[in-house]
Amino acid sequence: MRLLFRVLLVLCAAAPAAHAQTDIYLKTERAGRGKVPIVIADIEAASPRERGTAGTITGVIRNDLELSGLFQTLTPGAGGAVGDGRGAGARFEGTLVSQGGAFSLDAKLLDLASKETIFSKRYEFGADAARPVAHRLSDEIVYFLIGERGAATTRILFRRTQGAYKNLFLIDYDGHGERQITKNDLVISPLWLDDARFCYTSDRRQNWDCYLVDLSNGTKYLMTHWSGINIAGSYFAPRDELLMTLSVNGNHEIYVLNSSGKILRRLTRNRAIDISPTWSPNGAEIAFVSDRGGTPQIYIMDGYGGGVRRLTGNGSYNQSPAWSPRGDLIAYASREGNLFRLKLISPDGLDEEILTDDNLSYEDPCWGPDGRHIAATVTEGGAHYIVVIDIDTRERRRLAQGEFADWSPLASGRAGAARHE
Repeated sequence: MRLLFRVLLVLCAAAPAAHAQTDIYLKTERAGRGKVPIVIADIEAASPRERGTAGTITGVIRNDLELSGLFQTLTPGAGGAVGDGRGAGARFEGTLVSQGGAFSLDAKLLDLASKETIFSKRYEFGADAARPVAHRLSDEIVYFLIGERGAATTRILFRRTQGAYKNLFLIDYDGHGERQITKNDLVISPLWLDDARFCYTSDRRQNWDCYLVDLSNGTKYLMTHWSGINIAGSYFAPRDELLMTLSVNGNHEIYVLNSSGKILRRLTRNRAIDISPTWSPNGAEIAFVSDRGGTPQIYIMDGYGGGVRRLTGNGSYNQSPAWSPRGDLIAYASREGNLFRLKLISPDGLDEEILTDDNLSYEDPCWGPDGRHIAATVTEGGAHYIVVIDIDTRERRRLAQGEFADWSPLASGRAGAARHE
């Protein structure tokens, strides 16, 4: 298959180290849900020809850190003070030079209290990789200051209606870099397996078959084609176990397959419809939807189909469970009147809260790998849009027109690391 798009990889510098990296970690304290203030200086351009690229990288880093919900970005000259009187604890700065058709960026993160270097790195990249480099740097800042891996390099799959067709699209988490994956197709249920592979279901062969795409080598192949529906629900990478809903025996049942399409075991055996399975982060339990009690509700079972218990007790129609990567919450859509609201519930069912309570309908939630953000489909004015919701602040942003989003996991690091200096 022709490669529809390429993943821009950051070329890592092999230059000798200028000085040893200092193992200093900035201790940040956030009061409640406050944001950590950080100074982001404009990246300096060595000459006028680098100014545009330097500005792009600076802007992307500032936007990434704001979108994370963890930081308040400040510019030099702002005094370093924020509303509660605390000053910024760190400063990011960099210098960009061009070398033929490529760029070299020396980046530093400084602890303002001790005046010592938290990290110093050099990135070498082509002219078309400015945004990927900026995303990479944003994630570095999050890791060194917060101790968590950032999600700026992640992407989101979604479906968009185009006339009689419903095609698959891919977009960067911040809404840039949109690209179309399928053409003249009818696609449902995209699902990431890792940061380079995903699958989706299509009726291209007059059956709801599941296809797997590998972005690392541009290949696509038919993964499962059992008669009826073949819909992937969730993937547990450590065991290469893919939860799928199959109707091979005439009823919608949940199975475990590997990523080659081989059936490993059948989990449900019920006359009811069992669909939408999602793994817990540790692979021990599975949340799924069943109407075995008369209406669609969320249930939980173990990884071999035993210990089934009903999770949701309220609402006549509950669907689309998504288990948080942190393991503490399950997001799902619950119908109230003519609208679907997003709700969060603990796996034991004891704590539950409404995430969306406006006059719009929200469906098909999926978690970002940070466990803080959820992408979902909102219906507004008869159109479907992908929105991203911060579960802490409840802030929302519209990402793209479309539906059925799935958020990629964190990068595996196959592209390597930048040079530590």
